[in-house]
Amino acid sequence: MENRRRRNRGGRQRLTAEQRAEFARERRALCGKLLTQEGFEGALVVEHIRGSQYLLRLPNGEEVFASHKKQKGQAEGALSQAGWRLWEERR
Repeated sequence: MENRRRRNRGGRQRLTAEQRAEFARERRALCGKLLTQEGFEGALVVEHIRGSQYLLRLPNGEEVFASHKKQKGQAEGALSQAGWRLWEERR
């Protein structure tokens, strides 16, 4: 039998258990990190909420929700440097 992963209805490949565990570890590791991305300099990742959503504490003390999208070709451990944007309410 071939070792191919099936695609779901959206055309995306399903994650393996190992991939899910690794991505969860990456998300947990971001908590407590300071961001260096332009516009988020000095913001602290307070908490992982769900999926790509996080709670950030800005340098002025304000807490905001933001989402993070991994950047292709990004160096290992460089998740605090790019891919962050303020979370918007979807309507």
